[in-house]
Amino acid sequence: MNADDEIRMIKDGWRLLGNDVQAELVARGWAVTDLDVADDEPLEFFWPPTAPVGYGGLPEWNNEAMAKRPRMYGPRPCPWLSPTRIARHGEGWKVVFGAAIAQEPDEPIELDDEELHRQLERIEWWPMAVEEAKQLQMERLMTTMRAAAHDDHSLGYMIRTEPYEGRIREIYERIASGQRINMGQVMAGDREALRWKGDLRARASLIEAEAWASAVRSARAGGEGWDVSGPTG
Repeated sequence: MNADDEIRMIKDGWRLLGNDVQAELVARGWAVTDLDVADDEPLEFFWPPTAPVGYGGLPEWNNEAMAKRPRMYGPRPCPWLSPTRIARHGEGWKVVFGAAIAQEPDEPIELDDEELHRQLERIEWWPMAVEEAKQLQMERLMTTMRAAAHDDHSLGYMIRTEPYEGRIREIYERIASGQRINMGQVMAGDREALRWKGDLRARASLIEAEAWASAVRSARAGGEGWDVSGPTG
């Protein structure tokens, strides 16, 4: 990496994190369509679970094993035609909802910082209600835990989108590393220690349940002939 690259990374990082709302979007897993826009142009953030394959430069398969074997897995199935997007608009933010094969977008909405913060979860789960998304997650957790407890089978599927795939991969890489948390660091408020404290396998299960609910949402957006694993025909 040369000096110009380092300067560019610092500049891009400031553009992303120099605003409280943008920092929150990044932390929640929103991606930027294009960082290489003029400084006076707003960044567009999009929600990856609703994004068509390749949107914003995201890889077709983010899973390394799948990326190495494209013929085995084929192109990643995705019913979404355009993603849910957020960009600065005047003194507030404009939200443009996604569209899919069987899902028309809602009308765009404009929100101030505080209201956007309050509505982010609803925006991320649109068009599914937050309450239903949480119910699906609880049902998935009960199903997979019950199956694991009795060494039974539970319905599997491929986790295809960020932020879920990347977060689960990061957790299992951490588990494989064998690194342990120093509880003294936790008590002292060490940020890295706080990040990895707790049962990481349980955390991975929570993320998998979120991914499941998102897959159900996408299957509905695909309409007849789609399920959580993609096209059924």
